[in-house]
Amino acid sequence: MGLISCDKREMLRFSIVAIASISAILGTIFSLTHGISAVFQFLYILPIICVIYFYPRRAVLFALAISIIYICLVYVLGAFDPILVAISTAWFAIFITLAVVTSSYANGLLEEKARIRYIIENTRDGIFCFDPGTQRILGVNQKCAQWLLYSREDLDGGPVSTVWTDADAQQRFREEVKVRKTGVMFESLFRQKSGGTLRCIISPLYVTKDTVLCSVANVADAKVADEEIRQTLEDLERQVRERTVYLEQANEELRAEIIERRSLERTLLSGEVRAIPGSKGRNNHDH
Repeated sequence: MGLISCDKREMLRFSIVAIASISAILGTIFSLTHGISAVFQFLYILPIICVIYFYPRRAVLFALAISIIYICLVYVLGAFDPILVAISTAWFAIFITLAVVTSSYANGLLEEKARIRYIIENTRDGIFCFDPGTQRILGVNQKCAQWLLYSREDLDGGPVSTVWTDADAQQRFREEVKVRKTGVMFESLFRQKSGGTLRCIISPLYVTKDTVLCSVANVADAKVADEEIRQTLEDLERQVRERTVYLEQANEELRAEIIERRSLERTLLSGEVRAIPGSKGRNNHDH
């Protein structure tokens, strides 16, 4: 269903560009063959703008192609009128400049949009976007849809009340957002597809008249993360305690071994000292 709708939109765009282009060419032919030279140039602005809007990456090539058609028609049907040729040459430059400048700006917006979309799709937080006027969901990312147990297609275009059932909470959130565009942290309950509830902290990231883009943090996940951090710290503390006890035992064993070795050395040394005088006495007796 989505593919069919996309094909229809693409066909509509192509039809608009084709009709605008053909109208400009036919208008040029009619004007030149009837001695009208002051209006038809403006007819080319519409197809160029349409292509810039629908296909910004192809706008320069399209503007170059249709401008060449325009200048050729002027040269062929304009009877080489020097004033008309000069005017048409100036318009040729205007068409190309218009396409280059505006398409570069449009391509920059597309790249920025793609970068933002990439960040939204790969963030660990949920993203929830809605229209505050119509109360329709404009989009959610995969993380948010996963928390709510919906597919993204099920939520796109649907009423906000499908998942955010607390109308009073919505109203308070919208009022806070009007006062402060960012920095608002609002805790509310969302309803999952299974009928369960999900406690979330919602915070606006980008706010316009008809768009509120919000970051959604699952409180349950945050608690799980906190519990995992606490458990990790406890494990580390336990390992430190065990290691400390082991080192203390090793230190005591080493100290005891040193004491025992020194005691043995003293015993051996004292025995040698007593043995030396005795041996001298035996030698004297023998003599």
